[in-house]
Amino acid sequence: MRYLVIQLENLILLALGFIAGWFIVAIASPRLVVASFPAWLVSSAIATALLALGGRLVFDGTMQAFGIGLMASSVSSATFLLYEVVR
Repeated sequence: MRYLVIQLENLILLALGFIAGWFIVAIASPRLVVASFPAWLVSSAIATALLALGGRLVFDGTMQAFGIGLMASSVSSATFLLYEVVR
């Protein structure tokens, strides 16, 4: 039973990390205005910072599932935003 609870906690942390990363990169960062930088550049910078934060959480051993979700969603959200710029 303890193993099941740990796995459910990890799934919830993974989902929360994915949602948090997606929200920050795809929704919050395009609304952030920094000087005259384009929105995609600010989003890419924030995605890079979230990638570093997620890597820190994974390799420190604290909240690994949250870090994995954060890294996966920030990279995928930044990729989709850059794809829209290139397209």
